[in-house]
Amino acid sequence: MSENGRAATDLLDLAYPYAMDAVAELERRTIEHRLRDADEATADAFAAIVSGVRETLAALTVLDATAPPPDLETALLRALDEATGVSVKSQSRKRFERLRWLAAAVAVVVAIGAGVGVLVHRSADPGSPELTAQMVLEQPDVLVKSVPVTGGGTLTIRTSVRIGAATVSFESVSAPPSGHAYQVWLIPLGGTARSARVMTELPASGPAMVTRFDAIDTLAITVEPAAGSPTPTTPPIASVNLT
Repeated sequence: MSENGRAATDLLDLAYPYAMDAVAELERRTIEHRLRDADEATADAFAAIVSGVRETLAALTVLDATAPPPDLETALLRALDEATGVSVKSQSRKRFERLRWLAAAVAVVVAIGAGVGVLVHRSADPGSPELTAQMVLEQPDVLVKSVPVTGGGTLTIRTSVRIGAATVSFESVSAPPSGHAYQVWLIPLGGTARSARVMTELPASGPAMVTRFDAIDTLAITVEPAAGSPTPTTPPIASVNLT
């Protein structure tokens, strides 16, 4: 492998702890500096990994306060693989060990932050159908809310409290600035914002996403770097109370 190839591989390895905000400030700046100098393919792959990891973690929620299940690390590895398209079986031993370390670190961080809780995927019930926009729109209690977006256009949210889900649509909203993305946050009352999606582009028509939510959540949109941010760094360009 060439020197450039090894550098690109190493940078992609660093995307995992970067996505978890598990690097020191100096290392974060170094990674971002290397990312600016990286070729387009590497930069896109880095952004895809970070987005996939953060969306996977955003799809997890803390429920009953009991000890974490013994298979938590394995479940996290599997979820990361599915979100990023990476199979640990096809990677080098070094990357395999890095991913195992990350999964263990995620389990510890979540356990500490949640007072030792259980991570449960919101759609973990194998008997429940996959959530779709159409499913939300067909609910008898569906409500429509629209708010203006700073810079032009409208954010339209269709919610169903009955199934605790919402669709998010952007109407006449321009694409995010170059090198940036629209990041969707769910913010519980008095709580910490959690990322629901990072979007570097918007669909030409129809809902941009569908998400689960809790009864006290507010949905907000901010402009963030293309890879997304662990917490909002700019004022919301639009926000809607979901209930």
